[in-house]
Amino acid sequence: MKRIFSSSNSAEVGLIESRLEAAGIQCELRNEALSQVIPGAAFAEELWVLNDEDYREAAALVADWRDPAPSGEPRDDRAP
Repeated sequence: MKRIFSSSNSAEVGLIESRLEAAGIQCELRNEALSQVIPGAAFAEELWVLNDEDYREAAALVADWRDPAPSGEPRDDRAP
């Protein structure tokens, strides 16, 4: 299991979680309760990929979300 994304913005975490699940990548959300119970504290929600084999694909999806290709298509500049 590896951490793939972290943010204090729960909407961002939810969006990434939805994208990963739509791609068939199982993930787990952590620190959700802490970030809601203690607002302003240094607890960011974390998204973890359950299967290490899915991490590379998950990282590519997160990278595409952070820096989308101009045409909206996935980038081809990632190493195989």
